[in-house]
Amino acid sequence: MSEPSVSFASREPLSVSGWLVNALRAQGVEYVFAVPGGPLLSLYEELANSPGVRLVLTRHEEAAAFMADGYAQASGRLAVVCATTGPGAMHTLTGVASATSDSMPLVVITAQTAASAFGRSGLQDSSGGNWSVDTVEMLRTATKLSTRLAHPGQLPWLFCHMMRTIWNGRPGAVHLSLSSDMMSSPVPDVSIPSPCHAASTVPDAAAVAVLAQELRRSRRPVILAGQGAKLSGAAGSLQQLAQTAGIPVATTLKGKGVFPEDHAWALGVFGLGGNPAAFDYLLSPEVDLLLIVGSGLGEAAANAFDSRLVTGRQVIQIDLDPLRLGAGCDLDLAVAGDADTVLRALLAELEDAPAAPCVPDAVLSAAQDQLLVRVPASAIQKDHKVLSASAVVSRMSEQLPEDTILYVDNGNCLSWVGQHYRSRPDGQIHFSFNVASMGYSTGAAIGGQLAHPGRTVVAVTGDAAFAMSGMELHTAAELGLPVIWVVLNNGGNAMVLNIQESIYGHGSRSMYDCPIDAAAIARGLGAQARTAADLDSFTQALGEALEADSPFLIDVHVDPSEVPWALGTRVTSLRSALTDRRAGRW
Repeated sequence: MSEPSVSFASREPLSVSGWLVNALRAQGVEYVFAVPGGPLLSLYEELANSPGVRLVLTRHEEAAAFMADGYAQASGRLAVVCATTGPGAMHTLTGVASATSDSMPLVVITAQTAASAFGRSGLQDSSGGNWSVDTVEMLRTATKLSTRLAHPGQLPWLFCHMMRTIWNGRPGAVHLSLSSDMMSSPVPDVSIPSPCHAASTVPDAAAVAVLAQELRRSRRPVILAGQGAKLSGAAGSLQQLAQTAGIPVATTLKGKGVFPEDHAWALGVFGLGGNPAAFDYLLSPEVDLLLIVGSGLGEAAANAFDSRLVTGRQVIQIDLDPLRLGAGCDLDLAVAGDADTVLRALLAELEDAPAAPCVPDAVLSAAQDQLLVRVPASAIQKDHKVLSASAVVSRMSEQLPEDTILYVDNGNCLSWVGQHYRSRPDGQIHFSFNVASMGYSTGAAIGGQLAHPGRTVVAVTGDAAFAMSGMELHTAAELGLPVIWVVLNNGGNAMVLNIQESIYGHGSRSMYDCPIDAAAIARGLGAQARTAADLDSFTQALGEALEADSPFLIDVHVDPSEVPWALGTRVTSLRSALTDRRAGRW
């Protein structure tokens, strides 16, 4: 079937660059995140003359990819990142891989030297062969599709193929490489494809009926909801299922936010970044059915492949990608489909034969007594002389608006937010830790603020992650974006130090000899900044940041010896890797 298209009033052929910009605009693209380069200049010229599509000049290509990732995470809309040939394209790799891992819709456009000069030692040639890196091949395993435009006449079909690839099944990134000599060539077909969106899938009715039957039979079921539940918009149906069927709900760290943690059936986060409430309940031998909704049940989500999670109970998984069903563990039932669509069908099945209303019992209440998100910041800090990162995140949970969009970097930040930041129905919480690149949140938060200019956007990062990406504060300052960065400054790579001390009994070259003054760096880049070393000064600084109308960084000096409750999950994984023990089949 041919794609519907939109025609321009002018029948004059467009150049490859002009056609691409118009096609992206027709897909609803608002921003293109990029760093300039010679082979890209034709595309830049078209962007400068195109109404409705704004070029965001970043300081590094990796950050440009993370900004696009953060924009897509906050909006669900198509994001675009551009980079020049050679090192520019190579720098995007980590951010692009993160976007695909997070199931984000992303277009990556990279330039290339003139095709006639391929292999002839051209400056920054990255066309492959024995003479240079091949950026198309490099990005192939980080995307759903990586290809090179072979001829201008190929572009309309290829662009439609790219859009279908992005939105079919699990969304992800696609990559298009353009040689500089082709960017100004005319495209014969002037029509522009209409917007492409994800197609809804209908779950197998028989499988849903069996799932409903097993839930009715179960004495103590529990739900573990992941990123897929969040991306599908399943929050409402998940709450309805929990309420009507009386099923407690835990989330993975990436799923955090899909279920409010002040709900009567909430257990909080399980796995990496988890808390005692979820661990006690999900690993209890009394649970007889585990329903996994939108999670591949990888190492982080499954508590380092803890066999207690899937032993002695029925295990049922719902996932959009049929290839991911059963990838993490053996299943008693697999249901392929969009999480929200499946849950709505399940609710309809359960409605036909409703069970007696359930109320939280003593077992659930005992577990929920250990929900760390419900402990006030003042109670966490108590009389500790050094400020606790856990108390800082708890105070953020108490002080930030309900609809805050939060981006969390990799490191101990993950655990502090997973354990102590309360998820709310109107807010968003975003992580990127399958690839788990430090420095993600600095750029991602800028993308999130562009997606939702009227909302509070906060990045939680450590000083080591900030050291990798902090120059992007200058991007936010130039754009006048009121993003807030909370830097949990513990003097280096404290998560690595905590793990070293757990495994070896001591640390080794993980911490800085000279601590970073993040506040001074932020001021030098055009942002407002405050330093805090106690809970009161942090509270005051956060209040100032919420009133500011420009970028604001809070450099919070926290205790490097404070170890997150669930860090043992990561320690267990690393011990297995270091001793070369084969991961057992569950």
